[in-house]
Amino acid sequence: MRQGDLQALKKPFGTLVPDAKVTKEQVLSLAKGAKKMIAVGDATTERLLGFGIIPDVAVVDGKERRHVRKYPDYSAKEVRCTNPAGGISDGAVETLKGALAEKQPVRVVVDGEEDLLALPLFVMAPLGAAVMYGQPLEGLVVVRITAAKRKQAKDLMDRIGRLD
Repeated sequence: MRQGDLQALKKPFGTLVPDAKVTKEQVLSLAKGAKKMIAVGDATTERLLGFGIIPDVAVVDGKERRHVRKYPDYSAKEVRCTNPAGGISDGAVETLKGALAEKQPVRVVVDGEEDLLALPLFVMAPLGAAVMYGQPLEGLVVVRITAAKRKQAKDLMDRIGRLD
């Protein structure tokens, strides 16, 4: 992976809400009218659940900043996939595609690491969906899916390649 691509992955892909300012009202305001609410990460999912918001799709791996933790448990269909650290596997992409098609809430439990799985979600989620993920030690990023965001994510995925 080139240095520029690595830097692109570290910058928020959407609106960064600083940790101290993340409230239910702020999240609902940024996600207003979203076709789907998608959470990537254990802490992000837990935060939404704490606000009484059940994500349509939650992608968790039972880790937070490399430390093992219990993944958020709530009433949802559970599916599993494997994904390597620093990569995006074809199997994970297929699992996410299936999760997005479900009408009921789905928790995708990743064996490996879920960090980069926001990228294919930006590409596959319906236009108008809201994808949320944590920006380590900074806050919550909310990405509204537009044609431009899809293209930006697809271009980045094409540059970094997918690793199985």
